[in-house]
Amino acid sequence: MESTSRVASPLLSSPAATLGASAPSALLPLAHRLPVLMLVYAVPGVITALHTWVYAQAKDPTYSFTRALLVQLPPWQYWAFATPVVLGLGRRFRLERGVWPRALAVHVAALAALMVPYVTLIYFVSRTAGEKWLAETSLGQMLPLMMAKHVITSLLIYGTLVAIGYAVEYHHRYREGALAQSQLETRLAHAQLDVLRAQLHPHFLFNTLNALSVLVRKQDTAGSIRMLTGVSELLRMTLNSTGRQWVPLHEDLDFLERYLDIEQTRFQDRLQVVRAIDPTTLGALVPSLILQPLVENAIKHGLAVRSGSGCVELRAAREGTRLVLEVLDDGPGLAPGWERQDGGIGVANVRARLHQLYADRHVFSLENRPEGGVRARLELPFQSAASEALRA
Repeated sequence: MESTSRVASPLLSSPAATLGASAPSALLPLAHRLPVLMLVYAVPGVITALHTWVYAQAKDPTYSFTRALLVQLPPWQYWAFATPVVLGLGRRFRLERGVWPRALAVHVAALAALMVPYVTLIYFVSRTAGEKWLAETSLGQMLPLMMAKHVITSLLIYGTLVAIGYAVEYHHRYREGALAQSQLETRLAHAQLDVLRAQLHPHFLFNTLNALSVLVRKQDTAGSIRMLTGVSELLRMTLNSTGRQWVPLHEDLDFLERYLDIEQTRFQDRLQVVRAIDPTTLGALVPSLILQPLVENAIKHGLAVRSGSGCVELRAAREGTRLVLEVLDDGPGLAPGWERQDGGIGVANVRARLHQLYADRHVFSLENRPEGGVRARLELPFQSAASEALRA
């Protein structure tokens, strides 16, 4: 059974075309590679010529190196023309389990067919070079003897070419497989990230609409209008960021400000927000909507559960090659056993997204502060949005 694989290495693609495609399209790439092949085969041609010349000096000091080249170089150049044919046959008739007997028969026949012009060439160049042992013998007489003499050399050359062709093809297949696996893993990671992002939007909208319903019940018309305007603006920003996994920090902070406007409408004077943002961090890339769930968590568990006022603090700083983001509150802190609950949907999504985007190149911690309250801390690789844009 002949191979039907379409995976073709650069080395084998041309021979396959030689055997299976139209002549003009197949001969053009072959013509481009022929000079390279001739240079490659010139190396063993010169080496064997040198060997012949040195060996001949012991018997005939007048034996010139030019004569040795004339005898040795043309037969090696013959294999430059035969190489595409051998590689093509190696690809078409593969020595694989179940098909090797037929393929082996084809290769043996091909080797015999290639040897006829090969030894004929040796016969004539040797006669031209003045080899006396051929002067009085016809080609018909010498052909069987010369084929027997050169069969081992020809078999080694033929087998080496087929083996090199297989090695290159298998390497090409391995690289294609590795590339396909990498692309599959990338698509899977993007799909998982899209799912996580999609979970954030309805989760945030649900909580906001709950807050809006509270204002409506309180008949706070101004607050309701302000919150509806804020929600509209947030939805517009969310739509604009769809499909972007990373955004500059200033964009994520802009989104966060709209969210905080809504929450401050809801809690009025009870919510105080403190910002300590290093200006040099505003151009750093961060996962989109990465801070909103943490701020929402701080408000929900640090402020909403008590009757008094509370403070949420945002910090952003650069520490060497790391971007450090912190969200702090002064609430009652984390309850015992909160780790088992994984912090709810928002925090769980933050963990999952960071793992997908950064693997082990990030740190995310959520812990009680010694002075009271909770601190959420992110350490991410500092990536400038400007430099990433230049790379793209």
